[in-house]
Amino acid sequence: MAFQQRLEQVQKQVMTQAMLQSLHCLQMPSVELLEFLQEAALSNPLLEVEDAPHDGPLPEAMEPAPVTDVPIERREQLIWDGSGAESDFTSSLSRPQTFSEYLTAQLGQSAPLDGRMLFLCGYLVGCLNSAGYLDCELSELAEELNVPASELEQALFAVQALDPPGVGARSLSECLLLQLAQGKEFTEVNIHLIRFGLPLLADNDYAGLARLLSVRPAEARRAGDVIRALNPIPSRGFSSEHTAAMIAPEAVIRRTGGGLVIEMNEGLIPRVSLNREYCALVGDPGCQEAQLYLKEKLTEAKSLVSNLENRHETLFRLLSALVHCQEGYFLRREDLLPMTMGQMAEQLSLNVSTVSRAVKDKYIQFDGRVFPLRVLFSAALPTGGSAEAARRQLRRFVEAEPPEHPLSDEALSQALAGVGFSLSRRTVAKYRGELSIPPAAQRRRKA
Repeated sequence: MAFQQRLEQVQKQVMTQAMLQSLHCLQMPSVELLEFLQEAALSNPLLEVEDAPHDGPLPEAMEPAPVTDVPIERREQLIWDGSGAESDFTSSLSRPQTFSEYLTAQLGQSAPLDGRMLFLCGYLVGCLNSAGYLDCELSELAEELNVPASELEQALFAVQALDPPGVGARSLSECLLLQLAQGKEFTEVNIHLIRFGLPLLADNDYAGLARLLSVRPAEARRAGDVIRALNPIPSRGFSSEHTAAMIAPEAVIRRTGGGLVIEMNEGLIPRVSLNREYCALVGDPGCQEAQLYLKEKLTEAKSLVSNLENRHETLFRLLSALVHCQEGYFLRREDLLPMTMGQMAEQLSLNVSTVSRAVKDKYIQFDGRVFPLRVLFSAALPTGGSAEAARRQLRRFVEAEPPEHPLSDEALSQALAGVGFSLSRRTVAKYRGELSIPPAAQRRRKA
């Protein structure tokens, strides 16, 4: 076999620092963006930030409507209603740290994560929605970053190992199972309830649960209590009434005639421009010593102005597409039509993470109510993942099982299905053997 040397041109997408900064601006809500721009102006003399004039009245309502931003079915939300936990996570924050900052601080203390893995973990933290879920497909995120999907899966495992339990889940069942695996109630009955019994639990149908789980009604009720004690919103506890009071909608949707009009709330974002006096010094022979500094700050300022324009355009395109899709909801109070972020990303020719970041922590106002933009979307389904990721999760579940009641291969299959890995019992047995994990009977031991 002869070896040949040749040049080949390949087009690849690389996530540059400028692209990351653009995504960061897109992700910030208006109130946070205002603070960011004010700080940027202090560190860049070529940047001018002036308050935008309020040409019209501010939106009427500044308090969020009582909706729960979490990807679970409406009937299943009843499981946690009236349980003593606050249903609106945006009204329970009293800490100075944001949820993202709390997770990022833990990543900085994690070992043995190298610089590349820390970057991937930080990127995934930025993709989490405001409830703490990852509702973007890993395969699409890997393509956007131009990294192997297996590396991003490994990063997701690291994120899911952070506190609070359940963070980084891609579905309600995955969130609950990740929490369950950290306690002493990681049993076959509870796994089966999470996989198939949540609608029955929401209806308080313990007789039906007992039949489903093949246990006595008292055991079904106890299993239900265990699941109700779990937290369906990992980010709960990271908002406050003070934060909620600062919520401002990005846009107001109004009825006009027989249609709808989108009014962007531009009065919240200051006008950003370049300082002409300092820009004129770029290339000036009399300021040779400052040329490197001036050129660097000019590049930063132009990039920021461009990012703000992109943010406005992306949000308006997204809102226009959503209002068109959900016209029946706004005009005729019909049910929301199914719409995932992946479908919206494809429709707008955007990356799904761009849509996710555009939606994150953004609110809109309609009929005097302010509610999260995210509620107009359906929940994303978890991906299938790779065989290696399935093996890692299998080992994690075996390590978490109660020693006196180890999980059978069928129970492990159900648990893996709950976190996005659809494997048969025989495949689970095969992977278990490859990991040198003995059968359940041989793993049983006294606590």
